[in-house]
Amino acid sequence: MTVPECDGRELPALEAPVPGKPRTVVLPVRGMHCASCVVKVESAVGALAGVRGVSVDLPSRTVAVSYLPVPGKFGVRELRRAIEGAGFDVLGESESRAQAERLSLLAQQSEQRVLLTRLQWGALLAAPLFFSDWLNLSPYTAFLLAAPLQIWGGWHFHEGLLRSLRRRSADMNTLVSLSTWAAFLFSAYATLLPETLPAAARHPQWDSVAGLVIFVTFGRWLEAKTRGKTNAAVIRLMRIAPKTARVLRGGQGETIPIGEVEVGETIQVRPGEQIGLDGTVLGGASTVDESLLTGESLPVEKSSGSSVWGGTINKTGSLDVRVSKPGSESALARIVEAVRVSSATKPRIQRFADRAAAVFVPAVILTGVASAVLWALYGPEPKIVYALTCLISVFAVACPCALGLATPLAIVAGMGRAAEMGIFIRNADVLEDVGRLDVVLFDKTGTLTEGRPRVVDTVVAAGSREEMISYAFAAEQRSEHPFAAAVTAYAREAGVVAAKVDSFEAFPGRGVLIMSGGRAARAGSLAWLKEHGTAAPSEFAARFQEAAGSVLGVVLDGRFLGGFILADTLRPSAKPAVQALKAMGLEVYLVTGDRNSASYRVAEEVGIGTVFSEILPEEKVQIVARLKGEGKRVAMVGEGFNDAPALSAADIGISLATGTDIATEAADMTLINPDLATLGLAIRLSQKIRKVIWENLFLAFAYNVLLIPIAAGALYPSLGILLKPQYAGAAMALSSVSVALNSLRLRRKKI
Repeated sequence: MTVPECDGRELPALEAPVPGKPRTVVLPVRGMHCASCVVKVESAVGALAGVRGVSVDLPSRTVAVSYLPVPGKFGVRELRRAIEGAGFDVLGESESRAQAERLSLLAQQSEQRVLLTRLQWGALLAAPLFFSDWLNLSPYTAFLLAAPLQIWGGWHFHEGLLRSLRRRSADMNTLVSLSTWAAFLFSAYATLLPETLPAAARHPQWDSVAGLVIFVTFGRWLEAKTRGKTNAAVIRLMRIAPKTARVLRGGQGETIPIGEVEVGETIQVRPGEQIGLDGTVLGGASTVDESLLTGESLPVEKSSGSSVWGGTINKTGSLDVRVSKPGSESALARIVEAVRVSSATKPRIQRFADRAAAVFVPAVILTGVASAVLWALYGPEPKIVYALTCLISVFAVACPCALGLATPLAIVAGMGRAAEMGIFIRNADVLEDVGRLDVVLFDKTGTLTEGRPRVVDTVVAAGSREEMISYAFAAEQRSEHPFAAAVTAYAREAGVVAAKVDSFEAFPGRGVLIMSGGRAARAGSLAWLKEHGTAAPSEFAARFQEAAGSVLGVVLDGRFLGGFILADTLRPSAKPAVQALKAMGLEVYLVTGDRNSASYRVAEEVGIGTVFSEILPEEKVQIVARLKGEGKRVAMVGEGFNDAPALSAADIGISLATGTDIATEAADMTLINPDLATLGLAIRLSQKIRKVIWENLFLAFAYNVLLIPIAAGALYPSLGILLKPQYAGAAMALSSVSVALNSLRLRRKKI
């Protein structure tokens, strides 16, 4: 099945379902406006057999469904029927959230134009009704002006009422439509048949009709405009993402779409051009503006071996870049997708709001009817007017929109701000845990240090120096550890040829083992080598112990050949980052597999008092588990293959984008900007997002708790205050706008 896309093309047809294999589809849906709508869609789809999960994103108006397809029996068609049976329109279907959102965006833009048109023409019809007494307007002229205003100007509400009647449920449109029809029909009756009413009740309420339609329509239009601004960061990233790249093929440069560039190909980037894809610089030197991804305004120098990111801007020189990832997996694409996924997930604090929304509209209808009955029985004359006024005002003032938008708008705005800062957060639940962190654990190599160690000395205990380097080179050239890169670079500079490798096995956090011509060679930590029966001779062990840097030992067939002493550079931002975290009241520990002397030296430099050194990856997990067992919420910061288990075990796993793919996948939060100061900003931003969500929920609940009783006439007996319907409609509009504006505070530059 295909559906039109925003740019006039068509969305690709969905692949044929595979029986027994879970599948996810994203459906753009028209007609969802409030929390009640979200609950209805989730209930309708979630009740279907075969559905494994459903997530409704109200700001983008999309529904993501995970399900088990059964060809001919259960698939997307049944999902569409369930949503349409709940009273909403499904605009299309796609396995890509981006494509579904584009179609939904097109529908929302169309809706905004319709709302603006109705608002403009409605204002012309409403203006005389607001001043009907001052203009001495004929009742029949007022009726002729109010009729098109009510029917055409408010049709978007009445259409929603018809849908709700078909599905035998109620939502925001139900309340607004009922309130406007009540005011209109009473006014029409008072105009056409005034003699059948008491004299005091013969005054039509055309100003109430005009106020309700105009104010509520204006509120919905303004809410839609404001809601669009919260997604500005993601839209900006999508718009400026590179579309083409210049690829070297057959010795010639050829400009082709990004999607056609294959991993391993070389692209040319001229001065002032965007770098099309993630990759490694093969040749040339330049400076690159990475502010799009990292938030850092200063250009970064790039030369052979440097990593570059798709979407960043090449400034001064020309670069040849070997592509390392396809466009769909680039850092920019992953950030955009992470923001989309995060905005579609619900933090735990939203569940209470969803439960409340499920009963909210029926409760409001009962409240309005009950207040009208009480006024009709016990109110002053003209009782019918007071009863009708309270009924209309209660319906008009109650707004579940604010309740439904409180969380997603804050998440979209906050995640967009995070993306601009070079931070992406995997899902909304992370926000809950970040706000309650107690302990932050740091890995050392590649996290507190630059992760680019260099060999500063070699120690030969047996055999020749060339033999030790040759076997170390052979062992480490297949490893991802930063020490491996240092050793292989040193070996190449020394002109040593690597020994033949028959088999290779990595032991994360320990070392590597190779077989070469029937001989077993190990390269790794001294503690690991000792575990396997080979310790450094005493005269060399003392020298290793005194070394300021890290040590990588080499063993061949149980004989200790020697070792490499490596030094790494501390990140300039490491100490300020640690101090910032401690200033937040967090405990900061160093957890590393490196030797005691090197670990304590780094800890002293950055100001960390508690150090766990010479530990294995599984021991890092045990430390995390022990701290969690003490009731503490733990964050782990790392970037290596051996950090992945601890990142997964921690309440919050935080990785650097410069680290290994497995560490990034295991993390809940990833820092594109290697400046560790970003970590403190990420935690503060997460805490602020969470705070804004709570503020939004408070605004939504407090608004209804305060104004519904006033609309029902609770203040009239003591203070003589009765809320007019038009003011109730204006207040309803303000509630949603206030939540949207509060969420927009997250877009400010200062965190």
